[in-house]
Amino acid sequence: MIVDRREYREANGLSMAVFQLLSVFGPAIAGIFSMWIGVKQLFMVSTAMLFLSFITIFSIPSDLIQNIITIGESDFKSRINSVTKGIHLLFGNKILRFSLSMEFVAAIAGALVLVNSVALVKNTMQLDDSHYGLIMASFGLGGAITAFLLGSLDKSKSRSLSLISGALLISVSVSFANFVSFNGLVVLWILAGIGQTLADLPSETLIGENINVKDQANVYGSHFAFSHLWWFIAYPVAGFLGNTFPDRSFLYGGIMSLFLTVAAILIFKKPFRRRRES
Repeated sequence: MIVDRREYREANGLSMAVFQLLSVFGPAIAGIFSMWIGVKQLFMVSTAMLFLSFITIFSIPSDLIQNIITIGESDFKSRINSVTKGIHLLFGNKILRFSLSMEFVAAIAGALVLVNSVALVKNTMQLDDSHYGLIMASFGLGGAITAFLLGSLDKSKSRSLSLISGALLISVSVSFANFVSFNGLVVLWILAGIGQTLADLPSETLIGENINVKDQANVYGSHFAFSHLWWFIAYPVAGFLGNTFPDRSFLYGGIMSLFLTVAAILIFKKPFRRRRES
């Protein structure tokens, strides 16, 4: 981390908000530039921007980066030990384990949005690309707004309120997608974007607040791997539901997400309640 521990939440929220905004406005800006300067020139501009981002990253003063993390030579065995330790710390912490389970729920529901929205808008609703772009922008916009505000809204140690409400919100939102008009879908996708961010965002901050500084690199790496594994699982699930139940894919996927949310709460939140009562 390059920020003070007390600023983890706000910094992580700002980072996520910028990411969401870029996801929304990036394709639109690229489309405008492609019409203005041409597709080939756009790739050259993208390359130049990539190098500019490298320069920006390397320009960060070294004294702002954790000086406790050292880079040295390591053999294959030590790397395996580091990976194993990161996984053990990630799943050994009750708060992080619950957070990761909510991320899995958000991945299942979020994959439905990303994979099956195009068929819903263009095939079922018989609308064009501009309408599809609008609902996906709504999804990203809801996430961006929430990311800006989340650090100030939920200041609890475990972020349980954010995680549970986010998983429930995105699950319920996608459940009704097969039964609403386009305007209703815009509202649902804004809510789904809010839920996605509420369920996803706290994990990064929770690692910074619950894991020793010298172990954070290993845990962040493990979290990165498993959060992407969740999406690796979620995309085929969304595709299967879209192909098998084209008129009810969001309903069945939403019910599945709600079931997983309740199961995770019953399995992982029970130890929290017992520990507080004892």
